[in-house]
Amino acid sequence: MILVTGGTGFVGSHLVPRLVESGHEVRCLVRSWAKAEALKACGVELVLGDVTNLQSLEQAMPSVETVIHLVAVIRERKGVTFNGINVGGTKNVIQAALSSGVKRLIHIGALGANSNPRYRYIYSKWQGEEAVRSSKLDFTILEPSVMFGTGSGFTTELIRSIKMFPFLAPIPGSGKTRFQPIWVEDTVSCVLQALGGEKSGQTCEIGGPEHLTYEQMLDAIMDTLGMKRIKVHLPLPLMRPAVVIMEKVLRNPPVTSGELKQLEVDNITDLNAVERQFDFQPLALSQGLDYLKVS
Repeated sequence: MILVTGGTGFVGSHLVPRLVESGHEVRCLVRSWAKAEALKACGVELVLGDVTNLQSLEQAMPSVETVIHLVAVIRERKGVTFNGINVGGTKNVIQAALSSGVKRLIHIGALGANSNPRYRYIYSKWQGEEAVRSSKLDFTILEPSVMFGTGSGFTTELIRSIKMFPFLAPIPGSGKTRFQPIWVEDTVSCVLQALGGEKSGQTCEIGGPEHLTYEQMLDAIMDTLGMKRIKVHLPLPLMRPAVVIMEKVLRNPPVTSGELKQLEVDNITDLNAVERQFDFQPLALSQGLDYLKVS
């Protein structure tokens, strides 16, 4: 039995069907029956609960051999914080797994996770990863760069930023921050391999076959969608106060202060990281954006 947390999320919606297709017995922890209809259609077992509720996690653990922990938030909102979900939720999963005799934990971290508290999201992901590494569980941590594919919030937000202004495509700062976008199905393939145990005790950085700047990714999306825009670089010092105001007045702003700050650092690893560790060639961004034409 495999327990998946975050099965209704972006990665989970791609992972769960492939686990079932591979013959695994799957149980998913879900926060809402309504949002779990697609999982129900896959024939998996559903347990109502939340990673912030230790008791519900413990109730989901009987007979589980491996936990795949996907739950994380990339933006904070009222009552939902990086510390509460990315750190506290992960610690709860570890505690429930240990008390239930679970053998393995596969944890989805984040490329670039580090101990610098200035970058609050990746700092919280580093804290969660550290909790996994210091636990007594047999673990594998996968650290993907930004992911694309059906349901990707990353590409959705890039498109949203383009559509905000007629004829213009705003680019924060120089647009030179580098990323290594990886197809979500390639991330899932890495998870499936990790189930075999050959990456036990390892933290694996994964990314696609290209280092692309923010501007290059924007170009790829506009080319795919046939969008013609004049690119305008917005100086970060001018953007920061505007973003603070947007955060206060908009429930879902196009960018947050934390995301703007994160553009100070690249989000990349070795170009052959997936091929070297998992023995397959990941899909390039330009080859995997056709889903945007029908979304």
